Amino acid sequence: MVEIKNPLYDSVAVSTQSIHADAHLRVTADISAPISVTTTFDYAKDSVDGYNYGPDQRYTYSRDTTPVVAKTEAALSTLTEGFAVLYGSGLSAALAVLIEHKPKKIALGKCYFGIRNVIQQYQQLVGCVQVVGIDCAFDGVDLVWIESPINPSGEVLDLCGYALRAHAAGALLVVDATLAPPPLSYPFRQGADIVVHSATKYLGGHCDLLAGVVVTKSAASVASLHQTRSTLGLGAGSLESWLLLRSLRTLSLRVVQQSRTAARLVALLESHRRAACATACHHPSAAELSLGRRIAAIHHASLQFSSCSGAAQSTCGFDVAKQHPNGFGAVFSVRFASKTQALFVARHLKLHRFATSLGGVESLVDWRHGWDASADPTLLRVSVGLESYDDLANDWKQALLALDTSEAAAAKL
Repeated sequence: MVEIKNPLYDSVAVSTQSIHADAHLRVTADISAPISVTTTFDYAKDSVDGYNYGPDQRYTYSRDTTPVVAKTEAALSTLTEGFAVLYGSGLSAALAVLIEHKPKKIALGKCYFGIRNVIQQYQQLVGCVQVVGIDCAFDGVDLVWIESPINPSGEVLDLCGYALRAHAAGALLVVDATLAPPPLSYPFRQGADIVVHSATKYLGGHCDLLAGVVVTKSAASVASLHQTRSTLGLGAGSLESWLLLRSLRTLSLRVVQQSRTAARLVALLESHRRAACATACHHPSAAELSLGRRIAAIHHASLQFSSCSGAAQSTCGFDVAKQHPNGFGAVFSVRFASKTQALFVARHLKLHRFATSLGGVESLVDWRHGWDASADPTLLRVSVGLESYDDLANDWKQALLALDTSEAAAAKL
């Protein structure tokens, strides 16, 4: 079978990789890759294990793989600087990592509650699996699992620092980089051993597919991951794989623009919050109080970068900009003074759809406490889409002013 990853495209730009990294697997004259909905394939005429799809490819049964899955894995492998295996969801990808490496002691950082649920399920199936926090000593830890950027805050962790700690303890470092796909971050460059993505989010980018990805640094581990995927039926369907491949063609254009817009919105909202704070040198105006006094905090990697610049860099401990050379991600969080205020704003934003998930072309705002009881009830997670910055900024302004008007009216009752 032809190698899935084509090294010819390792040195070209991300936008070129997105479009051409699977070209060596093209057999038909189609410009857009065929979906290949078939579940089974004719054997080769001369041998049941001979090539039956072009001169150097072989497909037998769709639970193993299909041409469109192979193309999608080829593009993902080049984009992520590793060797990618595609799954039916981000959670099935996470389960595949646990099954492959069979950890007995896991150090787990802040993460999506679904990952915690998968690890709990793994504990129930395997037994005698210990889970500790990432701030604990790594004695006996064989797998460190961190999320960066973190869902829902959008803040990032020092990947180099955790890689050094993990490797010193003889553990593998798994990085869930769902919120910062290429070209925003490349966790292997900071020492990660395995990278996972919920491809449902930014890799898919259109809120119309479910998929997950496991990326390893070694081609040797791909065969084992493929075998387990086939045995347990964890693979992605043909339509979902095709939709993902379609989305990868515009990955760089989408996520870089979304990240830029998010950073500008974060800066705007943070300026409103600061302007509403009284100091010895500043007395907020009524307009400043109307926009900013109910914002308790903003969280995003761009604010980490700002706080770590210049003389204050030692307080951060790592170079956020170096880790994220092309943007800090398009997810940030806003904390309000109360749950009621958070829900009011979520329901009064007009261009931000009030819905869960993230990574689509449309901006979304989510009240995470509704899904995850451990989440702060005063917090909103914002996933920035591809709308105009000016329009999104005006949307926040009208929602914050509506909150101010509503509370002023209630105070008079």
